[in-house]
Amino acid sequence: MSLDGRRRFLVWVGALLAAPGTAAQQPRARIGFLATGTPASSATNRKAFFDALRDKGWVEGQNLTVDVRYADGKLEQHDVLARELIALNPQLIYAPTQPGADAMMRLTRSIPIVFAIVPDPVGSGFAASLARPGGNATGLSTVNVALGPKRLALLKEAFPAARRVAMLYQAELDMNRRQAAEVEAAAQSIGVEVVRIGIGGPATFDAAFGKLDAMQPEAIYVMESPPLHTHRRSLIARIAERRLPAMYGMQVFAVDGGLMAYAMSVPDQFRRAAGYVDRILWGAKPGDLPIQQPTNFDLVINMKTAQAQSLAVAPSILLRADRVIE
Repeated sequence: MSLDGRRRFLVWVGALLAAPGTAAQQPRARIGFLATGTPASSATNRKAFFDALRDKGWVEGQNLTVDVRYADGKLEQHDVLARELIALNPQLIYAPTQPGADAMMRLTRSIPIVFAIVPDPVGSGFAASLARPGGNATGLSTVNVALGPKRLALLKEAFPAARRVAMLYQAELDMNRRQAAEVEAAAQSIGVEVVRIGIGGPATFDAAFGKLDAMQPEAIYVMESPPLHTHRRSLIARIAERRLPAMYGMQVFAVDGGLMAYAMSVPDQFRRAAGYVDRILWGAKPGDLPIQQPTNFDLVINMKTAQAQSLAVAPSILLRADRVIE
């Protein structure tokens, strides 16, 4: 029997001894959920997570109490909300994003933490190694820092004439700064000039797009960040007005009207993270659970957007696309 299996067996025996004469039942649990976006922007991912927990026998309102806090895409809110959740004394906190996991790790090294879309857990100090995290946190990595050059190369292949690319990123995020450096290092080898433009929530959009218009780029690369994900439809609309090809760091941007994206499936990451929550609630230690990486990445191209903006996507990239929205 595996170590995880033995832990489940011991929990089962404990439940049986606690209620003589009855069948053992799944234990009750209380968890915290620190969401970076809004209820609306987080809805799809949240559903994937709770559907997966339900499949494992955890049902909110029955044997599972969930305290949820939404940061509304504001980085500064994460510490405040993390303190609120810790005060509720949960058995585990699910903090799927980098900002959420950062806040939790700053405030507790005892409550188990599960994350789902953290680019570099080891580099961020969440774990000693991917194979053996060793601390109170585990989950799934996205390797998004290393994906930046790949996305730029795909954008260049789709639009070979593009020589100048505006790179929209959030300077306050360490993962964005590191990805920006990776992209800049790779740009020269494919004949592209990359110019950084800082952007955050909607209050920064006017200034960011003012700089973008002044530099007159031929394409745009948009990194993934909490405010941009939360307010993605507004961002996509701004880019559509300029009729410029754009590559995004999350699939949902292409689904919601952006031109193209190369990324793993975030809902799939949330579904897989539920497996970690289940195992820890049954007694496994987060430090013993290896951090997993995405199993596949998809190139998504929205041809409705291409046609609406009169953008001619190179045929070679269409042949490589995993999903074409028509």
